[in-house]
Amino acid sequence: MMQITAEGRCRLLENKYKGGDKVRKFRRIALSLVLAVVLLLAVPLATMAANPTVAITVTAQVVSITNTESTWAIGVVAVDAVVYFSATGEQDDDYSMITNTGSVACDVEIQGTDIDGGDYDWTLAAAATNQTYQLYANTEGAPTVYDVEVKSSSYVDLTTDLAVDATWDWSMEFTAPDEFSAADDGGEKTATVTLVASKHV
Repeated sequence: MMQITAEGRCRLLENKYKGGDKVRKFRRIALSLVLAVVLLLAVPLATMAANPTVAITVTAQVVSITNTESTWAIGVVAVDAVVYFSATGEQDDDYSMITNTGSVACDVEIQGTDIDGGDYDWTLAAAATNQTYQLYANTEGAPTVYDVEVKSSSYVDLTTDLAVDATWDWSMEFTAPDEFSAADDGGEKTATVTLVASKHV
């Protein structure tokens, strides 16, 4: 049997304690490394949470209008007859209403056509003469003044810079020719008035 001297036992105990110190030291180092990694990972997370944001809103440019009235039945007229765009044919300066239903301010223009039908057509002109008729629109703010000449050859301004959701009241004055053709059969005639909107600049 092996005999361990007193000196040998002391060396075994010394080695044992030295090994325990190394384990404890290793554990402390490992714990420090784990804490360091956790802190490093937490820094980017905190930074991301604090990033500012920008909320974007956008609206498409839409040019659009509506008009309350879409027909005008004038009926039978005599030479030089003056009829107004209204429910009764009498003057009603605010009879029809344009509304800007788009997303930008707009300008509104108006254009007419010659009157077709029957044996003889009537030409749209600045003054009502033989086989020609005249059509004028009024302007809001001066309701009794019908000073916008409606032409067949081009569009003319009716109102400008009409704001979004804003309205514009208007009407028209029709004057029949001062002379009808003797051969006119009295058939119904038709014409068209067109309103066009464009973006105000």
